[in-house]
Amino acid sequence: MGLSLQNYKPNCYIEDFYVPALNKHINSTATTAANFIFFDLKLQNVMEENGVLYDTINLTFSYGLNPSLPIGKYTLPGAYQGHKKTAHRRDIMPTHGVNWDDAFAAVLNGSKVVFRVDLAGKVKFKRFFSYSRTKALVVGADVEVDGSGNKVRRKAIKMKSGGRGKPKLQLEAGGSLISSF
Repeated sequence: MGLSLQNYKPNCYIEDFYVPALNKHINSTATTAANFIFFDLKLQNVMEENGVLYDTINLTFSYGLNPSLPIGKYTLPGAYQGHKKTAHRRDIMPTHGVNWDDAFAAVLNGSKVVFRVDLAGKVKFKRFFSYSRTKALVVGADVEVDGSGNKVRRKAIKMKSGGRGKPKLQLEAGGSLISSF
């Protein structure tokens, strides 16, 4: 068994995601007034020899295809995570600026709605008795929600670095932009 001096950023997952306002199985007009989201964030330290020291972690929740319009922000305080340890942060986040009636109408006709969760923070790695320099941790994931109010994927959604991706091909035709993915 050898000693690894390589540092790996922690894996971040959306384990659970529930939007009560989109649950069409609850027969109540109060469901669209339930303007909050339940979430379960999983932080996994994959290193056997190194611990992770998290600075403050900021989560930004967005609705639809425009992540520049956040519907809520959530802050996790800094913490230490030991070797090969996993931590869950389960909480309720209030939202604002969402037209829940339109979103509910979309899931009522069988469509899915998309939320974006972005995580930004800084981490240091502890090896023996010292800490490394600060590294940025910026990841995100799209979460599809159906008429049950739950995320569509049964498995956890891994948050990845980078944006949603850029179109591979963009053509302009008659003043409008056409994108091909």
